[in-house]
Amino acid sequence: MKSLRDYSLNISEQEYHNYPAWSHSIIARYARNGFDAIATLHDKIEPNAAMRFGSLFDSIITRGKETLDRYTVINQSVPEAERKALDYIASITSEPLDELTPQFIMDRCDECQYQTRWKFDARFKHLVEFKEYYDKLRSGKEVVSEKDWNDAVQMANIFHHDPYLKTIFGKDGDGIEYIYQPQYVVDWDIEGENIKMKCMFDLLIVNHNEKTIRPVDLKTSDNPAYSFADNFIRMRYDLEAEVYTDILARLIETEATEYQDYTILPYLFTDVSRSDMVPVTFEYDPKNGFSYSKGDKVYQYKGWKELLAEILVYEENNARVPIGIVTDGPNDLIEILSR
Repeated sequence: MKSLRDYSLNISEQEYHNYPAWSHSIIARYARNGFDAIATLHDKIEPNAAMRFGSLFDSIITRGKETLDRYTVINQSVPEAERKALDYIASITSEPLDELTPQFIMDRCDECQYQTRWKFDARFKHLVEFKEYYDKLRSGKEVVSEKDWNDAVQMANIFHHDPYLKTIFGKDGDGIEYIYQPQYVVDWDIEGENIKMKCMFDLLIVNHNEKTIRPVDLKTSDNPAYSFADNFIRMRYDLEAEVYTDILARLIETEATEYQDYTILPYLFTDVSRSDMVPVTFEYDPKNGFSYSKGDKVYQYKGWKELLAEILVYEENNARVPIGIVTDGPNDLIEILSR
């Protein structure tokens, strides 16, 4: 019996992100921001400090020692403005910072709008204080501060020693496979249009004894993990669970047919925050869509297929206004407010 590992793309993370297919993150961006997101839906999102730390922690948990090949550590924290300026310079030239003229550096700073209100000498002097960051960039590795590295390692140690989490983030044995970072692509038909859908799980726990597959996602938050439910709604993580579960089911239906008698279990989200480093795990079953009630009010959210169908219509028609708004006559305000 083939492992589900064998059906993975097995390409680098950057190659995966560049792979031409629809992902849950694009659909979730539309779900969060609506029609206003259409024009920039496929734009590359530059990671912020929180996202970079999350990727570091994720790599330590899911890739282990491979993280040492991907990251390098410096003993200073680099502010976002300086990081962006030095990243830009490094994208222009591979020369050491010491071999670049001050004028060349400042011209690049003008191009990326770095501290344009400062005088020449102040900008140059402040930027070269972070020379170590630039020099490390030239190694081709991702650069993280010593504090970020130490915090991520401390959080990973908590995971590795937690009695419950050890059963989730484990190693192969006793008929159970722990498949980290598998990447899958499947074909899907949306409103008559054939598209490709892709996903990269953090972890699949395949229990061959009980014939179950448990998808697991690792999250890092600014707020304590016990408040994850608020983030779940705000970030529309239900779409991630739904898309990934559907892709896995389609893969089993079309390619990994030897797993057709396996049950895909509800999704697990394990969240942890640097603020308290207390991990909490949540379960969500996406099979029946995302809805919940509070008091007398029921909240119902659109699924990924309906959302993607809307996106495809907008893009095909180069839409200027959202569905339900007309430009060739008056719109009923009361009807719109009642939707």
